[in-house]
Amino acid sequence: MTDQAQDLADQIDALRERNHALAAALTKAGQELSDARTRLADLAHPPMTYAMFIRIDSAKMDQGVQKATAEVAQGSRRMIVAVSPQVRADRLQPGEEVLLNDSLVLVRECGMPRAGSVRRVKDVMNAGRLLVEDFGGMRSVVLRGAALADLDLASGDDVMVDASGRYAIEALPREDVDDLVLEEAPNVTFDDIGGLDRQIERIRDAVEMPFLHRDLYEHYGLRPPQGVLLYGPPGNGKTLIAKAIAHALSVGFDESGRGGVTPGVFLSVKGPEILSKYVGEAERIMRLVFARARERAAAGVPVIVFIDEMDSLLRTRGSGVSSDMETTIVPQFLSELDGIEALRNVIVIGASNRVDMIDPAVLRPGRLDVKIRIDRPSPAQAVDILSRYITSDVPIDPVETVDTLIKAVVDDVYEKSHRRHICAVYNTEGVRHDVFLAELASGAMLRSIVDRAKTSALKRSILQGKTAALTRQDLLDAVQEEFVESSDAASQAYTSQNVKQWARIAGIGDDVAQVVLSSGDTVPTGGASFLDDGGIK
Repeated sequence: MTDQAQDLADQIDALRERNHALAAALTKAGQELSDARTRLADLAHPPMTYAMFIRIDSAKMDQGVQKATAEVAQGSRRMIVAVSPQVRADRLQPGEEVLLNDSLVLVRECGMPRAGSVRRVKDVMNAGRLLVEDFGGMRSVVLRGAALADLDLASGDDVMVDASGRYAIEALPREDVDDLVLEEAPNVTFDDIGGLDRQIERIRDAVEMPFLHRDLYEHYGLRPPQGVLLYGPPGNGKTLIAKAIAHALSVGFDESGRGGVTPGVFLSVKGPEILSKYVGEAERIMRLVFARARERAAAGVPVIVFIDEMDSLLRTRGSGVSSDMETTIVPQFLSELDGIEALRNVIVIGASNRVDMIDPAVLRPGRLDVKIRIDRPSPAQAVDILSRYITSDVPIDPVETVDTLIKAVVDDVYEKSHRRHICAVYNTEGVRHDVFLAELASGAMLRSIVDRAKTSALKRSILQGKTAALTRQDLLDAVQEEFVESSDAASQAYTSQNVKQWARIAGIGDDVAQVVLSSGDTVPTGGASFLDDGGIK
């Protein structure tokens, strides 16, 4: 009897487990069926569409339930649709995106669009309207979105327009002019510039005197110079002088602070970056630059507009060197410089390596009155430049002095021997001119030589674990490295058949017919070809 009872109990337990498993399977099947029905309903649900809310057409409360209609737009299509009671009609804002269900009922608000087209404001009209244009010049009238309803917009501001082109929904920062025009005071003084005393005196006479001695200028009936051009081979201090002018301007042209003029504004314009592929954009930025200069000068403070790489912006019209863009940029610049609206308290300073490419109308007297050539340094000027970088603050070889190290560099750079021969240049008449390292030397090269030598001393300090002195050999090795690089530049010009451009930029001359490298390789640049001994082939 006991065995039968145990068997029955075991059977009951087995049936109970099977019952639990069956119940779990049925529960899981029910859940899967419910999920399948939900997915089927979603697949069968019609899609909802986006629209842009314009305004509330009508709204009222009926037995505590909101009944409202709204005007919306889908592309060019405008509709009056019902607003779902679940949507607060009073919270909808013009220009906001909304969702419409398959019955075209407004069922959800989605907030302001986060992307759209950029347009520039041409005029602010009444009734919350704006006249805008794209970068191609196409104009249109748009409405102000809710975010711009109380914003003080002006001509020239950038706004984002929604996809339908109906609403201006966000004001954008004007970063283009801020990127091109930098108001800054570099920590460079005229005392930091070596070998350019005569040029610095001329630039200070042209820039500082009109502001420091206004009464004397009026007494003698003199008109302050309208503009100054700094030109010459690259690397000789044109931009460095501009930085020193900016610093002097920031302290009112008086380093001591005892008596100058009101600190002024230095606007630095990057010539190549002002160019744009959009028609009229470069001219617009030019106008804005001078508008800012006039605005600051109207307050009585001196303003200097510095245009670096002026030849890239104001090339000779009709030269065919570049596109036809200069035919509109040059007249715009000239009209700003000496047009009907005079520039007072404003001086324009330009810098260029290729003055021959600048339009002659820009260079005539009355526009860029003062022209200062920043040439390559002579041996005496090289000593003055090197004295700024080789000083008693630098640990030097005990057997040397600052003067002997400077003399060693100058002698090596300016020594006319075969070791420093770059190439030979022949003009169209067959006259030979040997080009040595000294004729390519610049302030930037001299500083680079010192920096290379100091780097060698620094590396020795790291290896030795103690401060290593700057030696004569460090400097001579650095001169050799610069010589190799300069020779390589001439070789690259030879390889690219572009030696005329190289000769012009290097300041060697324009009348170049052939270049003979130190290796003996020759390349004609146009016209006759000449032998190494000067005879015509």
